[in-house]
Formats: sequence, C-alpha cells, structure tokens
Amino acid sequence: MMHSIDDAKEAILAAVLPTLQTQSVSLDEALGRISREKMCATVPLPGFDNSAMDGFAVSSEDASTPGRTLRVVGEQPAGPNENLTIEAGEAIRVFTGAPIPEGADAVVMQEDTKAVSDGVIEISVAAEPGEFIRRAGTDLCQGQIILEPGLRLQPAHLAVLASQGIYAVTVSALPRVAVVTTGNELVPPGAPLQPGQLYNSNAPMLSSLVRSVLGTATPVSHHHLSDDPCATTSLLAELRESCDIVLLSGGVSVGEHDHVKKSAAEAGFSGELWRVRMKPGKPLFFASASDCSLFGLPGNPVSSFVTFKIFVESALWKRCGAANPLKMSRFLSGRLAEDLENKGDRPHFVRVKIDAETGEVHPTGPQRSDALFGLSQADGLVCIDANGRLNAGTEVSVQLT
Repeated sequence: MMHSIDDAKEAILAAVLPTLQTQSVSLDEALGRISREKMCATVPLPGFDNSAMDGFAVSSEDASTPGRTLRVVGEQPAGPNENLTIEAGEAIRVFTGAPIPEGADAVVMQEDTKAVSDGVIEISVAAEPGEFIRRAGTDLCQGQIILEPGLRLQPAHLAVLASQGIYAVTVSALPRVAVVTTGNELVPPGAPLQPGQLYNSNAPMLSSLVRSVLGTATPVSHHHLSDDPCATTSLLAELRESCDIVLLSGGVSVGEHDHVKKSAAEAGFSGELWRVRMKPGKPLFFASASDCSLFGLPGNPVSSFVTFKIFVESALWKRCGAANPLKMSRFLSGRLAEDLENKGDRPHFVRVKIDAETGEVHPTGPQRSDALFGLSQADGLVCIDANGRLNAGTEVSVQLT
C-alpha cells in the first residue's frame, strides 16, 4: 500500500510530539527560533510625538498661508527633549525623530522654506494640522500583543522586542537531531575513492537542511552505517534514547540490503508508515518510539532532499511548537517557460529555477533522483499531478528550497 502525500503528512505530524522544554535566549540568538510566550508592549511606539522630516515645527494657524514668515527661536535635534516652546509667529528648527516642541502642531519640510534674513524663514506651502508629525502610540499601543507562542521569530519581530527594552525571549529548546547515512559504497569526502564507491553527499546535505530550518545552533550528530542489520538495530536503539529526531538515508527500499524497517522495529520503533505516492521519494519510511521520530529517507540524494522538504521540514517545526507547521514553507509564484508533463502514476516534484528578471520558471537539468547537480541549480520544486500536464505560461506555485 502506498500513502498519498497529504495522508502521509497528516500521519507524520500527528505522531511528532512538540517539545515541552524551553530556554531563554538573547535576541542575537533568537532568529528563526519558535517563541513560547505571549508578550505585550510596555512602551508605546512612537514613545512621544516626533518629527517625520527635517524642517521646522510650527503652529498650523501661523503657517496656514504660503509666503508667511516666521522667526526661528531655537533648534531641537533628535535626542533628549530640550522642552522648547513656540509662541505666535515663531518656528523651531527640528530634525527627523526630534520631539515636537510645545505649541507646535505641524512640521514644514526644510525644502518648503527659505531663509529671508538672519533667523527668519518664509514658508512656500500651507501647513496642515498634524502634518509630518508622528504621534505617540500610533504604531504600537501600550498593552498591545507583540508576540504569540508558536511564532517563528524573524528580524522584524526581534526589532519590536528590542523597541520594548527586551533583551531575551523564551523559545522552544532545539531538538537533538541525528543524521545517519547507510551503505558500503559511501566514503567521506577527502578519503580515497575506490572503484564502485561514492562520496557521501547526503550527510552534509541533511545536516545543513536541518540547520537551515532551525538555525546553526541545532545540535546534529553524524553517523554512518555499513549494510549490517545488527549494527543498524544497535545504533537505532541508542539514538532512540538520546535523540528527538533521527534522519536516516538509504536502506528503506525493497532490496536485499534494505533492512532499516526490520531494524527499526527491533530497536523499539513502531507505528510505521512506508511508501508514499510521489516521485522522487516513494520509499519514505517513518516510525516513532516514545519521544523520538525516525525518518527513513531514500538513499538517492534528490529523493532524500525532496522528502525532507515535503515531510521533515514541517515535522521539525511541529517538534519546536510552531503554531502552523504546514504553512511555514516558503512559496513563490511564477510562470512556466516551457511545457511540463508527468506521464507517471505518481505526483512528480520537478526541480526548477526562477529567472530573477522575468519570473519565468525553468526545469533544471535531468529530473532523475540521482541528479545532484541539477538540484544544486534549482530554486524550488513544482509538483505536477499524476498523468498531468502544465503548459508553458501556466502560473505555478514553487516551493522554495
């Protein structure tokens, strides 16, 4: 039996348990982390009425007619409030971000004035009440919610937190992830390559994929297994106790050396899901044991990459307590530059590149599950339904990689 993509996603996310552990991190360490607390503003933004322009603070009544002249009686730069006041017929020189002096209700831009004598300006436009003044609290009110649990923290969120004087935030603890590669044919980069052997590209790829989702501080351990069932069972039993997520590539298909499913069961993993109706990535395997989730990804690098993007990415966010794990992948729309056809009976994830100037979407090279270079040239994935066809010019949704 093969599972549909949607059913597999649903089953996996239902089995992945969000962590209960939290930690407090500085704002410098919080980018991309999942928030675990609700926070409200204690400081309004802006905190005081201030000028949106370099110019002159005036009374709109005094500056209601072009050609009026005003006497400049002081200067208020951005920074500490000088507590200046204007009277009838007066103006005060102000700069962007400067507090508005008492008695002023408008700012005239510097470009709309000219000096007519020492300390006297003439305005060339009429000033409207409130013009070019940023009123206190118009961006953010005291007590307004600024952070909800389950939010993935982005630079703008961190800026708002900093604006409140907040220097640390409570986030989900990072999961402990193990990357396991399998196969007698794989050797680490830098080692001598013998006939019939391949360099292990899945290990660095999967590690970097994890960290691209959760951040570079994510603890990732690396392991490699030969095609030995006993060694596989032993390592999986060990990782079941020490890790939250295990990403294992290879050994999940139907060959005589594909023994991961049996070893996983012997190591205490259960509730298995195997084979998904998709291309590439059909042999995907998933099982869990208590608090640990095991993903058996196909050994071909493109298949491993695609199944990570479609299934593992959202599971990592669920593990970290994200509010909407299925909605956190990034998508971009574009128009196909050429026809794409899927003659197979499984949905096909085509690797594509998006032209930065035209927005056109082009497939990248051979679409085989081993075509690693074509994957490296891709910006994202386009899914074509089984026995489907997308004509050139069709607008498509690209899941960014």
